[in-house]
Amino acid sequence: MAADYRYQHFTTKLLIHDGSFHKAAKRPGETLPDFDLPTTDWERIATRDFVGDRPLFLVTGSITCPMTASAIPSLKRLYAQCGDDIAFLILNVREAHPGEHYPQPDTMEEKIDHARTLKDFYELPWTVAVDDLDGTLNLAMDGKPNSAYLMDRDGKIVFRSVWARDLRGSIRRALESAAHEEAPAKDESRALLRPVILASGVIDQVMTRAGPTAVRDHWRSNFPLQLTAKVASLFRPLSPDWRGIAAVATVGTATVVGLVIVLRVRARCFGAGLGR
Repeated sequence: MAADYRYQHFTTKLLIHDGSFHKAAKRPGETLPDFDLPTTDWERIATRDFVGDRPLFLVTGSITCPMTASAIPSLKRLYAQCGDDIAFLILNVREAHPGEHYPQPDTMEEKIDHARTLKDFYELPWTVAVDDLDGTLNLAMDGKPNSAYLMDRDGKIVFRSVWARDLRGSIRRALESAAHEEAPAKDESRALLRPVILASGVIDQVMTRAGPTAVRDHWRSNFPLQLTAKVASLFRPLSPDWRGIAAVATVGTATVVGLVIVLRVRARCFGAGLGR
């Protein structure tokens, strides 16, 4: 993935890559890669700031990532509960869905500006660090757009999640364990379907904010999900999560009804052919 890290167009290949951990991904029990990065507050933040002090909860994200947008409300709840005992940090990585409004950055100044937009737009109360243009830290952790890693006081990874959305309290329980210097009962989450369903409630907004190219690329790379996102936008009075659930139910029902109609038509045609 290093060769095309700073892509200009989102593709189906990237979609498949983002959906699961790969062999090269950092695992629980391994050391979090060392880093020393700029922040949106004109400061620097490094691994040494946390090792021996307190656990670190690191989440990757970008302003054009709908999974990040979907995860932030639950992350804020986790921060309110555990922020005194565990350091929260978002690592601003490449743009998940680059478009005219937020293209893939060509300079660190531009990338830091995108990171500031992320922090300000979502009113994040914790630090946002900015990875380098080539995504050195992001790639060292498998290059995911919105993954989560929990590091203990010794610098060891004790929990990881493909997506940062807290589902069924798995991330919350891991944070609570780390706060008490205990090993989490579960050291990873690979949940895929439910986080994506919930995120479909914000996809249309995030893609529109990114720009027409982001919208067009998503239609091409993941037509079913983009269609679901468009349907979700029709349920605006609902919360983003319920918009996603309602859209999936609507699209699923329409698909089943369509298949039933097709099968009945084919059966009638087949029966008429036998009767001749």
